[in-house]
Amino acid sequence: MINKNFDENSWYSFLDEENRTKILSNSTVVDYNKGETIIKQGIAPKQIPFLEKGMVKLTSTNNNRTTTFKIIADNTFIGLMCAFVKKKFDFSAIAIIPSTVRMIDRSLFEEAIRTNGKFAVHVVHEMSLTTNMIVTELIQLNHKNADGAICTILLELSIVFKSKTFQLPFNRIEFANTVGYSKESVITCLSSLQEQGIIKVSGKAVEIIDLNRLEKIAAYG
Repeated sequence: MINKNFDENSWYSFLDEENRTKILSNSTVVDYNKGETIIKQGIAPKQIPFLEKGMVKLTSTNNNRTTTFKIIADNTFIGLMCAFVKKKFDFSAIAIIPSTVRMIDRSLFEEAIRTNGKFAVHVVHEMSLTTNMIVTELIQLNHKNADGAICTILLELSIVFKSKTFQLPFNRIEFANTVGYSKESVITCLSSLQEQGIIKVSGKAVEIIDLNRLEKIAAYG
């Protein structure tokens, strides 16, 4: 399946016609159900996954504790920063909602980098940007309590949806599993944030009222 109606600013647009045709013709599009694992921590990358549609959480498990450090949505590479070092993935990628992922042949992707300077610069930029964001998130999450972790996820979702008003893509139990804390902690935190006038919650509907205060709790909570 080749999507010829790609956005002019997407990674497709940085490829020349020959490399674009090779990559898209020889890649596989896979549909994942909610909760299915796309990348498993500890497995060596053989392909380069690109999230065409959906929402995915990136999680890291250490000392029997799983932490979600990033949520990504449409038109995003998954694990690009790990794809060329031939090491094992240091995280898992799990579909939050039904998601469509294009599995790209790594050898053809590398060939495009070698022969297409514009595309190579784009890939380096994407890898640097992603790595910087993930390292920052991981450093911050190591020092967060439940409130900090929950607020971080709310901010991540706001960025993904590009709005201060959005629908949670999971229920309270799934939210708890995402942040690595109990359902009670999630409910208590959301109630407290609402009482303080920081957010408004109704079922799965969330509206961020005071972004600055939410960001402070996410950073220092």
